[in-house]
Amino acid sequence: MERKNEILQQKEDADKLLLKLEIVIGKLSCLFWFAMIFIAAFVQMHDWIRVLLISIGLIVFMVGVLFAIKIEQVAGYYECAKCANKYIPTYKSVFWSAHIGRTRYMKCPHCNEKSWQKKVLKKDVEDFK
Repeated sequence: MERKNEILQQKEDADKLLLKLEIVIGKLSCLFWFAMIFIAAFVQMHDWIRVLLISIGLIVFMVGVLFAIKIEQVAGYYECAKCANKYIPTYKSVFWSAHIGRTRYMKCPHCNEKSWQKKVLKKDVEDFK
């Protein structure tokens, strides 16, 4: 029992680190895209170079967002507001769900009800039974 608690604590610590990394990736990708837009807007250059800079910035931003969503999907659990089930959703459901911060409107695989489900980092040993 103590070993399970230790493993759960290690997972929780790793998930906290991943969620911090998600924020860093999101902010850096946004910053890079905005920097490319500002450079394209205020520096004298050919129009095709402007388009290229904005496009490169957009690609970096999109890749960063996709990685950030993947991190949010695998780090921690989502807890259903209806049945309190804690689970890791599919990437597709996290990608397409409406969200406010780390709370997402998704369908619970346990009760099949849609609700606003909060991100939680902890899953008790009893939840694994």
